[in-house]
Amino acid sequence: MLKMYADSRNRCYLHPHRAAELKCDRCKTGLCSECVREYQGQHVCENCLNELELAEASKPTLGERVRGSLITFRNAAIVVVIVVALCGGAFYAFRGTLNQPITPEQLARFRYAASGSFQTAEGINVNSTVLSAKVVSFTSQRVGFEATHLINEYVGDGYPGWRSTDATFPQEVVVQGQGLTAVSKVILTQQPGEPAETLARDFEVDVSAQDPNPSWVTIGHWQAQQNGGPEHFTFPVTPTKLIRLRILSNYGSTQYTSLGEFDAYAIPVGPGPQAAP
Repeated sequence: MLKMYADSRNRCYLHPHRAAELKCDRCKTGLCSECVREYQGQHVCENCLNELELAEASKPTLGERVRGSLITFRNAAIVVVIVVALCGGAFYAFRGTLNQPITPEQLARFRYAASGSFQTAEGINVNSTVLSAKVVSFTSQRVGFEATHLINEYVGDGYPGWRSTDATFPQEVVVQGQGLTAVSKVILTQQPGEPAETLARDFEVDVSAQDPNPSWVTIGHWQAQQNGGPEHFTFPVTPTKLIRLRILSNYGSTQYTSLGEFDAYAIPVGPGPQAAP
């Protein structure tokens, strides 16, 4: 059988009765002298010759290659123009936003979104503009140092806290939350960078479950320190809708009184802030 296979490989593929004189340089098929074809110095069979000639005929000419390159360049230029136009339009649309610094409230929203909840290690801060808390009344405030800065959840050198217009007392700030809540803790933070004598000292916290026409109940009287860090003041759980901070003295300034942040932490009672950003 091996001998028969070897004999078949040594015969012309179109004329089996003839011995093969050459083999196709491409496919190694046996060829007699009549079946040998020449192509660019190669000995090939009829099938390979047709394939080679078809491939050669399919090659683009120099003019076609030049035109193809020009079309490619043109298309690339069009894409670049479109991208530049889109990016330029986006830049001009948002350049006003890009020039504006992020606000403390936006920073707090990003923080809550990252954690997936309004719940923190301290509880839920209902004295927060993020949770729709708002200052409904105050004794005094300076331009640029408004009372709303006390509930924006940020204390730092880059953003001012609250300042009174003078050093009279008491200085009151009333905050309204998003419904009835059971508060059990307040946290006061002095504003960094303020003169030590202007920092709030003696204060009390009052609450009212009635709104409007509040009936105030004092839940604690404390003294804030000058250490600059958050200070915790706890008391029995007390339902409230309004929280009033009454600053009774500072550390000796006759110009004004300052404070960085006034937070109140609570357990929701009934409808209240949803613990999801």
